[in-house]
Formats: sequence, structure tokens, C-alpha cells
Amino acid sequence: MAVVASASSEPAPLASPFSSRTDISHNLQPHYAALRLIPSRRKLMKSPLYAQIEPALRSVLSAVETATHAQPAVSQHPPDRLRVVAWNIQRGRRLEALKHALQHDPTLREADVLLLSEVDCGMGRSGNRNVSRELATALRMHYAFGVSYLVLGDDVLENETGEANTLALAGSAILSRFPIGTTKSLDLPELKDKFSSKSEKRLGKKRALAAQLQLPSGDLWVSTCHLDSNASPMQRGMQLRTLLQEVSAHGTQQLVGGDFNTTTYDASGTGALVSDLLHKFFTKGFDATVDGYMTPEHSYEQPIFTVLAECGFLHEGLNDRSQGTYFYDVDSPYEEAKLRQKVGLLATRWLQKRLRPWNGCVPARLDWFVGKNVQPLGAGVVRVPRENGILASDHLPIFVDLQLGAAQVTDGIL
Repeated sequence: MAVVASASSEPAPLASPFSSRTDISHNLQPHYAALRLIPSRRKLMKSPLYAQIEPALRSVLSAVETATHAQPAVSQHPPDRLRVVAWNIQRGRRLEALKHALQHDPTLREADVLLLSEVDCGMGRSGNRNVSRELATALRMHYAFGVSYLVLGDDVLENETGEANTLALAGSAILSRFPIGTTKSLDLPELKDKFSSKSEKRLGKKRALAAQLQLPSGDLWVSTCHLDSNASPMQRGMQLRTLLQEVSAHGTQQLVGGDFNTTTYDASGTGALVSDLLHKFFTKGFDATVDGYMTPEHSYEQPIFTVLAECGFLHEGLNDRSQGTYFYDVDSPYEEAKLRQKVGLLATRWLQKRLRPWNGCVPARLDWFVGKNVQPLGAGVVRVPRENGILASDHLPIFVDLQLGAAQVTDGIL
């Protein structure tokens, strides 16, 4: 079995706006049901089915779909400036709200580059759309979509209608008004066996996507990543170190943006999370723990920031530290379901009661830009309003404006 270069599992577009495009269609769909029935990775590896599909699976899980737009939109900025937006788009499930925000918000519509995480392609929960392709079509941008997982089960409350997956792929994407040169799908350390998970059963692993942007002032390498939430701060630091060491070999100017999941919690397991909660509340107190969500570098997420310093990447000037990028809304059905899954009903009810002074909604700093040899002009968090009562994503987008063609330094940001 091999990955086939056809789009038979998706409706063919009437007219493609792309002058060239690679494709990551595959013929694994008939095996989804059988794969879901295999309870563990150990049994998967011994199964005749895995031996049959492994070559195709290996190909698709490291694939990058790229497309060159025939008539890309022109940048709204002078030649020496670049606006980059990073956004965890929550699978792209609310695609029309995303399009509206990116086309009409005064800050987002001037983005030259989008670094997107949690991007679906052929998932029932997001209408079986190729999310990166549809966004690139609407915005007239080039794009690259890198696969991380073949998804066999949905997370809580994500696919309530039970719509079947087609390509069943999830990953990250880079969209750009400027030509995209070389792309790289980068392995990150695997921290948890996603295939043996009781929810959101997946094949694959965490990956970051890096791309060489061919700007008028010279090449800039950009990367998008989504570090593990079900991990400890030390483990997230391991993942980030792998990414930064890899991309540093591909150019002097680097910008990385994405969801670093700097939650301040060790969520590598139920026992670790409960121990972490008890330690925080008895040593720092509840209020100080909550306040610390906005300054994760000062305590529990120090491994992330140690890695940045050791790899020569800085975050200062690239991020607006006055605003949160995610809000823990413990009264929302999704957050309540996730909490109950992780810590149980009694702890969930206690947290909901304890967070009433914050109206149950606590700001946190999870999303970041970090860079090497780039010069920031300004940065911010975009408060995207609801569109027809719907939030485009559970995360807010962040942006940074860069000065291009500036003198370079070898150990950080000017």
C-alpha cells in the first residue's frame, strides 16, 4: 500500500487558485475501524494490519502539503516590515468565523504570515475540510500544511454528530503572502502514547513545521509548534530544545510562534497533576497560583525559558505581556468536561466555586513568539469578537511586527 497522489476522498474544486500544489491524499480510510479496535500500541505493532499499512502510514505522517497561489495578495506594509500572526485555531472547526476575523479584523487582515496550530484536514469534527487550503484560498496566500497525526478518535465534545473522518489528518500550517521555499516537518520528543489514549486516539507524534520564507530583504525561517499540554514543564522544554536546535541549522534569522502550553502545571499524569496542585496551593496559595498564569517564566515554566536562553532565542519585545492569550473558563461545557476527566467531579466543583471572584474565567499566557536575529517593532494580542455569537477559537491570536533588513546580531534580538 502506498500514499496516492489523488484527492478522491475530497470533493474536487471547480477551479484551483493555486498554480502548483502537492497533495497528501491516502487510501487508509478503510482501516480506521479496525485500527480503533486495537487497544494498545504494543498490540498494534504485532498486528498483520500494521505490517500491511506501515509504508503508507510512515509516508503520510511525515508529509507536508504545499501550494503556490497563482495571484497572492500584496503585503499592506512597506518592504522593510513584516507582520506575523500565530494562532491556535482549535482544529479550524469554526472556519467561517476564522475567515471573517482574518479578512476583517484591522490587525489580522494585514498579516503577511500566519503560523497556525491545531489545523485539521479531513476531520469530521471540522466538516472534513482541508482547513489550511480553504484559509489560503480565502486570503490569497501560499501555504504549507504539515501532518502530525492520523486521528482515530475525537476529544471531548468535538464531534457530537459523529461525522466520519475522510483523511483524518491533524497538524500545523504556515500561510504566507511571500513565496515559501524549503519546508521541514520536525519530529519532537514523544511524551505520551497517543494511540493507547482512551480519548482522541491517534497515530503519529508531535511535530513542528518550519518554512523558509523568500522575502525581498532575504530569507527568514519561521516555525510553528504546539508543545504538549499533557506533559510537565521539563518535558515541554525538551520538545522546544529539539525544535530550536534543528531550526538553528537552517538560517541565521529565525522566528518561532505557537502554543507553548505554558500552563505552569505538570499534567504528565493524574498523580503528577494532583501532586502539583497540592504543592501550589499549600506553598503559594490559590490567588498567587492563579496570578502566576500570566508570568509562567517566573516559576514553574522556567525549563522553557532556560532552553530559550541556552539556544540563543529571546522572547522580550516579541510578545505583549499585558494580556492573556487563553482563558480558563471553568464553567464552559468543554473546560468542565476536561477538568472532570483529569481531576474528577469533586475537584472540578471546588475549582468552579473557588474561581467565582474571577467570574470563572482566568487569563493565562500560553502562546508565544521567540526569535533569533530579528528586530521587533511591536507586538500584541488580538481580541477577536464573537461572530454570530461564536468564538473563532478558544485561543486568541498574537502578532508581532518585524523590521526587515536590519543589522543582524549573533546572540539574540537587537
